[in-house]
Amino acid sequence: MVMTGSASDPLNFQPHIRNKERRESIKKRMKDFADPLKLTIVRDMWLTGFDAPCLHTMYIDKPMRGHGLMQAIARVNRVFRDKPGGLIVDYLGIADELKKALADYTEGSREDTGIPQEEAVAIMLEKYEVVSTMFSGFNYSRFLTGTPTERVAVIPAAMEHVLGKKDGKMRLLQAVTELSKAFALSVPHEDALKIKDNVGFFQAVRSAIAKNTQVPGKTEEELDTAVRQIVSKAVSSDQVVDIFSAAGLKKPDLYTV
Repeated sequence: MVMTGSASDPLNFQPHIRNKERRESIKKRMKDFADPLKLTIVRDMWLTGFDAPCLHTMYIDKPMRGHGLMQAIARVNRVFRDKPGGLIVDYLGIADELKKALADYTEGSREDTGIPQEEAVAIMLEKYEVVSTMFSGFNYSRFLTGTPTERVAVIPAAMEHVLGKKDGKMRLLQAVTELSKAFALSVPHEDALKIKDNVGFFQAVRSAIAKNTQVPGKTEEELDTAVRQIVSKAVSSDQVVDIFSAAGLKKPDLYTV
């Protein structure tokens, strides 16, 4: 726990109250990927101006808004080794405040925070063409416009289509990961929004292949939270779907003992 305090604070606070030198020591440890320290609890500490690329998850249980919110979530949004971005676990429901903050995020500040969006869009379209070519001759329109049951039924056929290609599995896993990273940087560009449903399909197939086939070594990170929120409508359902029937599988016999 990282906090400030004084001798007048309650007794149970005292083990967590450290002077500036001790707080700096914890900060250095948190930036060290090899250090056994993996989790800290803060209120205002480190939410701005703290850069540790190895941080990957932030659990939010504090109301935030505007620039402060943007600064806070940026603490885990650093590329590091095989980590393409950070994960925000939201216990309060900050989506609306995040939308407002993004609306106030000027074009100038966007340019200061990363690569030019047009460059990201160009890369996205290039990666999109690569993945689309892998599905050449495969009709997945039912995934985009069909019922929830029809959408689920498309996935096994799509997996078979990909796995039937030479090195299809590894090529798809890599290509969709690269597309997803570029897509996340390109939103809300109109070219990105045009293909969001298709990206949702590609991600659904990638996820199914990754979960149902063995991949040597450490698997790639799944889509970052922003991409999942954008493409989630592509697979959402407002009714119960029998996934065994939709996938053409025999229903297992379930019983209690």
